[in-house]
Amino acid sequence: MSAPSLFRRSYDVLALFAVLNILAMGGLGAMLYTSGAVNPQKLRQIVSIMRGTVLVPADTVVAASPEGDGATDEDAVDPATRTRQSQVDAEVLRLEADRIKAELNQRLALNNSILLRVTTERERFQKERDAAVKMKQQITDRRQAEGFQKQIAIYESLSSKVALQHLLALPDPDDAAKVLLEMNTRKAKKIVEAARSGGQLSKMQDILRRVRQVAPDRSLELAANN
Repeated sequence: MSAPSLFRRSYDVLALFAVLNILAMGGLGAMLYTSGAVNPQKLRQIVSIMRGTVLVPADTVVAASPEGDGATDEDAVDPATRTRQSQVDAEVLRLEADRIKAELNQRLALNNSILLRVTTERERFQKERDAAVKMKQQITDRRQAEGFQKQIAIYESLSSKVALQHLLALPDPDDAAKVLLEMNTRKAKKIVEAARSGGQLSKMQDILRRVRQVAPDRSLELAANN
């Protein structure tokens, strides 16, 4: 498996895990609500506790009896008992709120850790890929340079007339000019002097013009006594 494919698969897995954690955070609230552990009234009380205010549970508030009605069971409850019960209920809600808040914070921290890990891996992969591309380019450039030097050596080993034929056969005159620039001056001059016929001389003059554009002194050396 290639490095890009492995990274993409790892990235997809980590990203999916992060999404599942986010969905789980939402599902926690839904589960608590559907199970009856948290109802709208408790949610309001949990929010009030998180904000620093405590709401007295509604079920501890004694409704006023209409005039003329008899005393209810709640009227018989001692006020101190109701206060203690309210405090106990408020403490239970506070603990439940702290538990939910702590669990949500843990999930959020886990998600942040996953996202940081994915980002770090992505940056590392990008650096490795850039380094690989740079190294490949360097190898290509070196091989091209080595191949060009071998080409120069071949031209210098041929007779002037044969080298001229190969030089003029190059499709790009700029490439021919590069060969003359890199060759031994004495050998390059002989190749230039070998161009005597009309067609060969015209092509050689075009090549020498290109040499002159980048290296005027070299052009004068090759064209001397020509």
